[in-house]
Amino acid sequence: MLPREKLIQCFKCKNNLACWGLLEDIPLGKSEKDFIPQHSSVLASFKNLDDEIVNLGEYFGIFSMDCLKTLSFDKTAHRKDVYQLVFVLAALVNSSNDGWVCPREDYTDEHDFEFEEK
Repeated sequence: MLPREKLIQCFKCKNNLACWGLLEDIPLGKSEKDFIPQHSSVLASFKNLDDEIVNLGEYFGIFSMDCLKTLSFDKTAHRKDVYQLVFVLAALVNSSNDGWVCPREDYTDEHDFEFEEK
């Protein structure tokens, strides 16, 4: 399903808050307004990719992962969270990538949510 259609389906799902991890009780992370990274540290993740073929979604995913790790209380970024950020970007631009699935359809994901209409 196209990302825009999948995001609309997600907004209509009664499991969407749990699926996006918004009901989890986690400690506060850093404020993105107060954190100013050095340009060299932002670019460091991409320096090692010179010989690899990386598409735009992967670039955005790497950048998102670094941002999440920097701001997270435990310095970690979960695959599901990174994918969801890329997914929203794809939905906003009405991407033709039809490979997006909800976590219930992704059997490699550790979360098990099923689409149920509100």
